[in-house]
Amino acid sequence: MEKIAKCPVCNTGDLLEATNGYACNHFKNIDDKCGFRIYESYYGKTITKEIVLQLVEKKETAVFEDLISKEGKKFSAKLVIEDKFVKTLFEQKKLESACPKCTKSVFVTGKAFACEDFFNDKACSFYMNKTVAGVTLSDEDAELLLNGQTTAYRTDFISQNNNEFGAKVVLDDEFNTKLDFEITKCPKCKTGSISANAKAFGCSNFKDPAIKCDFVVWRNMCGKNISIKDLSDLCENGNTAVIKSFKRKTGESYSGKLIINDEHKVMII
Repeated sequence: MEKIAKCPVCNTGDLLEATNGYACNHFKNIDDKCGFRIYESYYGKTITKEIVLQLVEKKETAVFEDLISKEGKKFSAKLVIEDKFVKTLFEQKKLESACPKCTKSVFVTGKAFACEDFFNDKACSFYMNKTVAGVTLSDEDAELLLNGQTTAYRTDFISQNNNEFGAKVVLDDEFNTKLDFEITKCPKCKTGSISANAKAFGCSNFKDPAIKCDFVVWRNMCGKNISIKDLSDLCENGNTAVIKSFKRKTGESYSGKLIINDEHKVMII
């Protein structure tokens, strides 16, 4: 077997080219056995003699951009010698919050937020896709989710029928993403949830034959798009702060606030 270099772990044996990669020949010494080896490939990357020499001399390789996980997902990382083993070290940005499953670091990849151990023989299965129903989650969104919170409510999610709808993202008990459609509770029936469709914010009890709640707030009133904050204020307090840039039929701009009257209709005053 061809000698490649001195073993970087025991510094006694020689690193030889073996059947499945490269191994230290000091493994036969019972009192001071060295089991260090470098496999012939990692995540689809063939380890050449040049890579071995770089790893031995510098204790790390250059960043490989073409590694492939067991799930077929492409990622970037470098190999390092740590604790007498060759390990994967990610070069992606690391989030401040820890993995909710195992408390290790969460890295930002091209398509996901993943636990550092997800790519190491899938020791941890936490992998959260960046895209949910057509919306790309930001690093700030991920930080919220990792801390048990929800993302902000937004209305640009895309359904399978290519229609926009409103929701916020949460993590379920298995740490998978799911959509929560509730913005706030209905101020009329008190039991329904207010959510958004293409034209209005309406109560989830609208289709309930026993309740059939008809509370609605149009998403655009007198030329002004109603924000999620204004909607929440309206439903929770019965009125909003003063809103600018309503339009009269004459085209004149004016300011006003939304209120809910005694019949639970929304008015501008």
